[in-house]
Amino acid sequence: MNPELVDKALQSKDFVLATQRQLIKDFASANTLFPDNFNSIPYEVNQLIIEISARLKSIENLSSSNLSQLLYRIDIPESALPDLMDSDDFYTNLAQLVLKREAYKVFLRSQFSS
Repeated sequence: MNPELVDKALQSKDFVLATQRQLIKDFASANTLFPDNFNSIPYEVNQLIIEISARLKSIENLSSSNLSQLLYRIDIPESALPDLMDSDDFYTNLAQLVLKREAYKVFLRSQFSS
């Protein structure tokens, strides 16, 4: 994954919206919804992290196995979790990782569909 390319792509409102729609799709598997306008209004990256973090925390509070399944679906490697658990803000850091991975999926799809 090339973080610089994904970061640059996240500056595009269309790309952000596509990433938000990917988040909606994957989080739906954990029965978790985003605000009504989430699929039509592009959020700033910091707001996305806040939204994702809140939902990750909510999912884990309901069931840690649901969180594990969601992270598997998003393709977050288990090897990344121990480092995040040692951090000051686990959910914010995990949300950043989730956002980058989801954005990368959108990026790859755009590269191969062109």
